[in-house]
Amino acid sequence: YLRIAVPLVASLAALLVLALTLGWVSGALALAVVAVTVLAGVVFPLLAGRRSAPAARRRALAIEALRARVIDLVAGQTELAMAGRLMPQRVAISRADARVARADDALNRADVAAGAVLATGGALTLAGTLMAVAFLMERGTLGAPVAVLCLLVPLAALEPFAALRRGMLEWGRTALALRRIAPRLAAAPEAKGVAAPLTDAAIRLSGVSARHHSGAPACLRAVHLAVEPGARVAVVGSSGAGKSTLLAVLAGELAPEEGMAQALPSTLLPQATELFQDSIADNLRLADPDADEARLWQVLEAAGLAATVRALPQGLGSAIGEGGLGLSGGQARRLAMARLFLRTTPLWLLDEPTDGLDPATARDVLARLSLQAEGRTLLIATHIRREAELADRLIVMSNGRIVARHRRGEEGFAAVLSALRPD
Repeated sequence: YLRIAVPLVASLAALLVLALTLGWVSGALALAVVAVTVLAGVVFPLLAGRRSAPAARRRALAIEALRARVIDLVAGQTELAMAGRLMPQRVAISRADARVARADDALNRADVAAGAVLATGGALTLAGTLMAVAFLMERGTLGAPVAVLCLLVPLAALEPFAALRRGMLEWGRTALALRRIAPRLAAAPEAKGVAAPLTDAAIRLSGVSARHHSGAPACLRAVHLAVEPGARVAVVGSSGAGKSTLLAVLAGELAPEEGMAQALPSTLLPQATELFQDSIADNLRLADPDADEARLWQVLEAAGLAATVRALPQGLGSAIGEGGLGLSGGQARRLAMARLFLRTTPLWLLDEPTDGLDPATARDVLARLSLQAEGRTLLIATHIRREAELADRLIVMSNGRIVARHRRGEEGFAAVLSALRPD
């Protein structure tokens, strides 16, 4: 927005100086020069900006598509090659690049036209000022120093309008960005159900309802839940039952729409492994920036990844790609788990921690998680039997509601376990 706001303020200031300077000499001259300057420097660029807004939007969208397709090509070149999709991906990149070029051509033509009008307006104002100054000097009402000032001011006043012209032509892109981010910049409604952390329990939900955004269906409906410290609870249910939303509310990532949500300080391990293009050490230190190398090796050992990292040429300094590129699925999950182990929070929220792993790797990951979770409260969202077996309590969810609760040893506990997806 500064591309428009700053030149606009500078242009208005230049117009004010221009009007005051020439008005001191001749009111008619000031009125004529300011009128021509406004027409050439403001009105025409504004009209050109409105006409070129579709091209500016097309250019912004085409650049986004081009970047996304190039990133897909670089990040997924192995998969694309194996699927025989490298050439179609290159064609898609070429098409996006062609759309960018066409939009650029349209914007450049509008820019040239607006520039020509501004240059013509500048020439007219300078010529008119020169003639008026000559006339006034001939009559003896204007001295040479003031005459020079009257000629220089219109020249200087035109400078901000060049930047304003380009900003007006980019208005379509600016408006597109504004529509995207304006809802996020709006003041968030006061959270109705967030309270201070508990001291006598690990989790307490009282009539909690939540939805991900206004107008969306409710993902949680009047949920009541109490979990004592040190308990291990599995929340089970089909996809869309509200398990992940429940974890998001407890982690503080989603405010309840109704009811009260209270929880001890927690760490969320999401279903998707979030790793970044950086060194292994820096990925781990996202959880604890002050962790030294000894501590990093300790959590890697606990996660079963230390031997793999030691075998890398640069050890902890070895770089991985975005999303854990360069690591297998199991190794990436172990790295995320090692990062979890760096957190000292008393509540761990695990969202399907072994989904997508082979049975042997998954069993090993769960055993290590269980060992490191001693003394902590675990809440696991899952539909897999091996993960639910860690729990002492099972919470069954359906359509955003808790429909059943079972403790280990009860008949219903075994029945729910047996109904979950096996390895």
